[in-house]
Amino acid sequence: MRKQCLTLLEGLILFLMGASLFLYPTQSAQGARVGVNLCLELLIPSLFPFFVLSSLFIATGFVQICSKPTEGMMRRVFGVSGPGAAAFCLGLIGGYPAGARAVAQLVEQSVCSQKEARRLSLFCNNCGPAFFLGAVGIGVFGQENVGFLLLAANLASAVSIGIFANILLGSTERSPPQSSSAIKRTSLINVFPDCIRSSFSATLNVCAYVILFSVISALADHTGLLPALGEFLGDLLPYTDSALLSRSLCIGLLEISTGTAALQGSTSLSVSLPLAAFLLGWGGFSVHCQSLPFWRQAGVQMLPYLTAKLLQGVLSAAFTVLGMHILPLSQPTMMSAEYICKLFCIKSPISIGLAIGTASHAVGTARAMELGEVEGAMSSLAIAVTGIM
Repeated sequence: MRKQCLTLLEGLILFLMGASLFLYPTQSAQGARVGVNLCLELLIPSLFPFFVLSSLFIATGFVQICSKPTEGMMRRVFGVSGPGAAAFCLGLIGGYPAGARAVAQLVEQSVCSQKEARRLSLFCNNCGPAFFLGAVGIGVFGQENVGFLLLAANLASAVSIGIFANILLGSTERSPPQSSSAIKRTSLINVFPDCIRSSFSATLNVCAYVILFSVISALADHTGLLPALGEFLGDLLPYTDSALLSRSLCIGLLEISTGTAALQGSTSLSVSLPLAAFLLGWGGFSVHCQSLPFWRQAGVQMLPYLTAKLLQGVLSAAFTVLGMHILPLSQPTMMSAEYICKLFCIKSPISIGLAIGTASHAVGTARAMELGEVEGAMSSLAIAVTGIM
């Protein structure tokens, strides 16, 4: 009975998606174009070279040679063998889903076991630095130091999950040591064509999921599903841009590129930054679908992986909040004043201006002027009076 209900539910979802494609062909085509542009401008230039690089590292036997120096550190910290360091580094540099592919290739080449692959899956599949610094830090928030903060928070959360897994689950079984003569070495010239072919195929597979989820997001937006959900969540948040934040959350749970881009223009930096960190740590269902073929190849179960990614998102947000108190940014103090005013139902422009100007001085006054002429004037007066006092 339960299986039948699940099959009926899946059939209903597929029917609704098919009906949406038929009823809204223009919006579907527009969503597909957005996905194609995202692949051409961002994914293919960033992912394909790293896919080729990781394939060459593993196929030539270079990873096995370099695993000996990293064996002790990886075993003590993460409870896995030395080759896991390659998957961890490639995942951090290459971005989603380079880490998943690297783990799958390690298993395919019999460099690590499936048990080690399941452990590596908990912390090796991460967003790349180019996306943190360029697309989010500068592109969304207009501050390079924001990108560095989010990158550091993501790295700290991934390492923390790896350490927690080692503490709670213990070290994985050691792979039988390979002698230098037993290590399989292949000439770069021989493996190069196969690595190019497999890397391009994997990149196209990732792009297919991106295009599909772009269409789904466009249809959900046009049919009113996303706006309704965003409005419902927005009513629960006491911020001036609650609708924007809730919309970003809903989209980002599906696809991180458009989800983080939706945060552009947010005035509640003290909330939008942790939210961006959560979305980047979580990755989105689009990324998880992109990683699914590689995890199946490596024998990785999805439930522990998804649980770890959700925990990584929460930890990334927590580390970001902590970092905002250490790294000076342009707006958090002033945003806290605005939040407190709304929380305590302070609606008078005079009171809001005096509160922001007294607490945040010049930075607060700049924001108060955006809120209104009265708020700006009262904030300026508050600066002068507190200066005289």
